[in-house]
Amino acid sequence: MMMAVLLAVAQTLFQCVLLLLLTPVVAWLLEDLPRWINGEAVSGPVRHVRSAGLFWRAAFRQPLAPGMALVLAVSLLSLAVLPAVTTGGALISLANPLLVGILLLVGRLMLGRPSLRDEGRRVLPAVLVLCLTEALIALAAPGADGLGGLCAMLHIEPVPGLEGALGACVLALAISCPPLREGDTLQRLEGMKDRAARDMARQVAQVLNFVWIFLLADLALPISVGLPEAGLSGWFVGLAALLARILLVVMVLVTLRLTAQERSERLTALFAGVALLLALAGRFAT
Repeated sequence: MMMAVLLAVAQTLFQCVLLLLLTPVVAWLLEDLPRWINGEAVSGPVRHVRSAGLFWRAAFRQPLAPGMALVLAVSLLSLAVLPAVTTGGALISLANPLLVGILLLVGRLMLGRPSLRDEGRRVLPAVLVLCLTEALIALAAPGADGLGGLCAMLHIEPVPGLEGALGACVLALAISCPPLREGDTLQRLEGMKDRAARDMARQVAQVLNFVWIFLLADLALPISVGLPEAGLSGWFVGLAALLARILLVVMVLVTLRLTAQERSERLTALFAGVALLLALAGRFAT
């Protein structure tokens, strides 16, 4: 029993470190990949990785502002809760998509000084889609207990329509509430006169963005999360699947940005409706 607890804690710590290492790379992809596709010259991710390293070094030496510290704490807690490689994490029982999603959206509202009118138009539809996602999971997989239970259930017995419905919900979330752009973050932090504090707040925003992408990736392909019973081979397969589904969500977000389809209310409603139809069709087919 003690060995199982230690392994679960070790996996949780490992996934947090791994995902934090991926954060600057994903931030670079979101920022520079659209520019590269448009024919602009871009640099590699070295600058983002170096900035992230300086941020974590400074975070251990000096305290963050209370608001930024709370946003970072919410982000790190979500990283530890959500399933990454397998469902064997120590906090997997807390991986409720509605709860984690709302925490991340609250953290987004606390980041800097957002325009409440503009941000409300993004956050409110995202909350509604998260509620729809939770309802569809309860409808199509009533025995699932959060994302961990859903992943295990899908490995044992596929649920017709649910995976497609979750994919449609992810598209609705990606359209209604995409990750913050660099310009959005800078606008929120205009009131900060201290350059060091502003740079640290930008890194917190990158972590928050990455956790939101991670949540979307888990919802998009829960079947790709491995089970702890699969052993070492299953662990490596789960690691590869983690990288693949994060890259998939990043590519979707970049495509939405390039096609100027972000924050489209019509597309959000369309994919939410598609998700509901797929879940109902799968439910009645069984």
